[in-house]
Amino acid sequence: MSVLAAYANRTIAPDVAKLPMQWSLTGKVNWTAPRAIAFAFIPALAAVVLAAILLSGRARNTNIALMSGIFLACQLLHITLTQRWFTTSRR
Repeated sequence: MSVLAAYANRTIAPDVAKLPMQWSLTGKVNWTAPRAIAFAFIPALAAVVLAAILLSGRARNTNIALMSGIFLACQLLHITLTQRWFTTSRR
C-alpha cells in the first residue's frame, strides 16, 4: 500500500498542492488535504488498525486478510476518484 501511495503521489495531479479527501454524492469536493497527507492517510490508518488487531491477541488470518483487502480497496477508490477529479478539473 505504501508503494502504491508513493506511486500515486508522483504521478497523479503532479502540479496540485491539495487533493480531495471527500466528495459529496453530487461529486462536489467537500474538503482537501496536502497531497502527501492525502495519499499517505489510508496506508497509515491501515497500519494502525492492523497493528491493533494483531496486538489484541484475537487476530485470525481471515480477519487480517479481510481488513487488508478493505483498506486496499479504499485506497484504490481514493486514487481513482482523485485521478477523475484531476482530469475533469483540467478541462
